[in-house]
Amino acid sequence: MIGHIALAFAWLGFLAIANRQASQPVVSIFPYLTPVVFFAWVYGARWGLLISGFATLAAIPDEFLSFHSKADFLYAGLTTYVQLTAAVIAIVAVKAVRSRSGRC
Repeated sequence: MIGHIALAFAWLGFLAIANRQASQPVVSIFPYLTPVVFFAWVYGARWGLLISGFATLAAIPDEFLSFHSKADFLYAGLTTYVQLTAAVIAIVAVKAVRSRSGRC
């Protein structure tokens, strides 16, 4: 598990650095979703939600507050977290259905 956590933080760290250094931040949710889906599937909802929080922090561009209000900042962070959380809920639900049907 520690190796998975290190890999997830390395990936999210790379995305965070890319958001702070690049002129165009990574705006797609899919790169942030990758470790969230993995942790939700392998380790459950708690870990998926925890990684969702870190992925949300990694998604914040460096100069966001320079060009937007705090309300916009909170809205962007909340909507990103809600999207990632919805993925966790969906993954846990799919895993539960597969488990009940004997496929997992």
